[in-house]
Amino acid sequence: MSVKQLRDHVQALSVDIDRQRRVLKKLEGDKIIALRQLNAILDPVTWLPLEISSEIFVQSLPPVPEPGATPIPLLFLNICHSWSHIALSTPALWATIHVEFPRPEGFDHGLEDWLERARNRPLSISLRGSFDDDVATVIREHAEQLKRLKIFHDGEDETDIDDPLRGIGPGPFPLLESLTIGSENINEDNEYISFDLSSTLDVFHLTPNLVECTFDMVRGMTDRTLTPRAPVVLPNLCQLKFGSSEDYLESHSTIMQYLTLPGLRTLFLSMRGISGDDLIAFLKRSSPPLRNLVINEQFFLSSPILEQCLRLLPTVTHLELSNPHGILVQGLFTALADSPSSLLPHLQSLRIPFYMDLNPQPAWVALQRALSARRTHFTSVNIVVNGGRSWGLDADICAAFRQLVEDGMEIYIGDHNKNFLSA
Repeated sequence: MSVKQLRDHVQALSVDIDRQRRVLKKLEGDKIIALRQLNAILDPVTWLPLEISSEIFVQSLPPVPEPGATPIPLLFLNICHSWSHIALSTPALWATIHVEFPRPEGFDHGLEDWLERARNRPLSISLRGSFDDDVATVIREHAEQLKRLKIFHDGEDETDIDDPLRGIGPGPFPLLESLTIGSENINEDNEYISFDLSSTLDVFHLTPNLVECTFDMVRGMTDRTLTPRAPVVLPNLCQLKFGSSEDYLESHSTIMQYLTLPGLRTLFLSMRGISGDDLIAFLKRSSPPLRNLVINEQFFLSSPILEQCLRLLPTVTHLELSNPHGILVQGLFTALADSPSSLLPHLQSLRIPFYMDLNPQPAWVALQRALSARRTHFTSVNIVVNGGRSWGLDADICAAFRQLVEDGMEIYIGDHNKNFLSA
């Protein structure tokens, strides 16, 4: 063939290839349409009303995401066009996000997209790891949408933010109902990571609708003098938890000095970080309708202080003391027996795991008297004894407790292996 003929042949082949490509493209498009039609028939989610399929998607979200796993909403985007449309049309699906640090490359842009898909929905955000100032900027832009915020800080960041609360400020947070502040790491001085007290106290002034607040493994420290500030009243806060503390009366006491909580119903305390005087002052000032009281680390608490606090809380129905000394337990049982109408008159359940460092028989006698005097409304008792020896029950006391069990009261008195009331 001549050069001209070969060129004409190549041109003809090119034209034919372009035509076949157009045919293939059309066939691929027809296939996609056919697959969507097939999915619409076989996949019930695609023909359900949007509000129903959206609710199914929302209900599929796990309460706690698996570490390292791809978030469920992102998986929905990659299944099919219909599922992607449903996911992007469901703001509630994007209203919760868990951020793990260090974050992957390009995460900041993805976080902005995620929060934009939530539109104007109230947001629940969980931050875990070393805090990042770029993420803080994004969250700060959505402060008025925050409903729940959890910060677990390990203090290993290399940014300028040494206090996450200061990083996400200055607020306000008008919708914030739940705030959890915690530490997951121990620094080189064998101390849990500190949060600046000034920032913490400032947050309370910016969260008028706070309902529950938790401090866990937090050291409240500040490098500057804590300037006086007005006390804050949070009428809607009904649950306050102070977890373990590495402080000796430094942080939790300071926080409680500034708080008045007239609606408080559940209180978890670590007496390592709160003085008895500050606790009494807080209870007198707040006069809360408290129902549940849990106190840890009672070796910082004396029997007179405990009784004085309890007399300020006549509405308590559940009391839990974790690992108090035996003398404190015996004093409590005696006070409950001697004052059934004036000391915790509505108490229904009692739980005390403790170390028995003295003969427990007087304590068991006092407890039996207390339960007998309150038998009409007391429902459950759980007393777990730790110690170097096994403390049993005298036969008469054991019989009296068993009679209360027969009358409907749930009673466990024993060690970790056995209920002493068991036959």
